[in-house]
Amino acid sequence: MTVKITTSLEDGYYLLFLETPDKYFREPKGYLFMVSKSEIVNPTGMKVIFNLLPQPEGLVDEAYISLSAPPKGPPPPSPRIFSKAVPDEAYYLPGETVEVKLLFKNKSSNNVTLEYLPEIRVAKHHYGKPLSTGQALYSWTGRELLLELKPDETTTIDFIWDQKDTNGEQVPPGWYYVTWKDPNVTGETVWKASKVAMVLVRYSRGAIEKTIEVNESQTVKDITITLARIVLTTEEMMIYVRGTPAYIPPSSKNSSMEGFGEYSIDGGEVIPLYGRSLWEENRSEFHWGGRRPGVLDPVPNGAKELVFRIKNVSMTHAPSEIVEGPWEFRVSLE
Repeated sequence: MTVKITTSLEDGYYLLFLETPDKYFREPKGYLFMVSKSEIVNPTGMKVIFNLLPQPEGLVDEAYISLSAPPKGPPPPSPRIFSKAVPDEAYYLPGETVEVKLLFKNKSSNNVTLEYLPEIRVAKHHYGKPLSTGQALYSWTGRELLLELKPDETTTIDFIWDQKDTNGEQVPPGWYYVTWKDPNVTGETVWKASKVAMVLVRYSRGAIEKTIEVNESQTVKDITITLARIVLTTEEMMIYVRGTPAYIPPSSKNSSMEGFGEYSIDGGEVIPLYGRSLWEENRSEFHWGGRRPGVLDPVPNGAKELVFRIKNVSMTHAPSEIVEGPWEFRVSLE
C-alpha cells in the first residue's frame, strides 16, 4: 500500500508514525525527518517504508530512524512569510484561462513588513529535472508590494495565465507548474520545488483510461529488465518496471538500482526518466508516475504506440559500474 502525503510544514523536526493493529508490530516504529527552508532534508534519498511483521513473543523495542543528516549548526530560522498556491492542483481544457491565487501569511509572532516584487513563471514539468531548472514558458512580474502583516495575517495575489507561451502560442496538453519567488529572500530570485502549483491542460479529445499488462523481459549483460505494466488514467501515466541483476554481493542485499530511461508516444518528443528503485527480494522495483501529480503526462485518445527504453543502470553499492543497455519495449496502445 502506497500513501501519498501532501502537506505544508514549517521548518523543524517531525516524526512520521504508523499505528497498526495489536497483532502486528512494525519495523521501524517511526521516521524522524527535518524540514529546512520549506524543504524536507533527506540526503539519502530513502523512501519511507514500514514493514508489518507478526507480533513476536517477549518485549519489542521501538526504533526511530532519522532520514535527515544531523545539522552542522543550529537549525535555520523559520521563514517569516509562508506562501502557497490555491488551488495547488487544477485542470483546464485547452484555451481556458488558468487562475491561481498566491497566499502569503505572516507565520511569526511579530509584525512583518512584506516588501515583495511578485515574480511568477510557468514551466513544463519533466520527470528527473528539478522544478527550479525547468525552462520558463511564461513569466510574469506584478506590482511591488509593501505591506505590514500582523501575526497570522494573510494577503493574496491573483495570477492569470492564458495558456500561451512567450511566443504567444497555445501550449500543448500536459502538466505544467506555476512557481514563484520565495518572499523570504531579497535580491536574487530563488525558486523552490516546494513552492509550486500543478496545472493540467487536458486533451480536448480526452485521454486513454486502461491498464496494459505487458510482462515483457529483456536481458542485456546479465541484467534482466521487465516492463510489467502501463497504467493510463485521465490525469497521468504510470510505468511499472522490475530489474533483476544476475549477481549481487551478499553484503549488498539492501542495495537498490538506479536507472536512466526515456519514453515517447507515436514518435513524438522523447521524455527523459531517472529513478532509484525500491529493492524487493533480490530485484528492483521501478515505479514512474503516481507519486504526485504531473510526474508523467496522460496519453491522448487515439495514440497508437508507446516506446519505453532503459538506457543504462547501476547499483547503489557500485555506482561507478554503469551497465549500458538499451532495454527497449514497444507497447501497443490500441
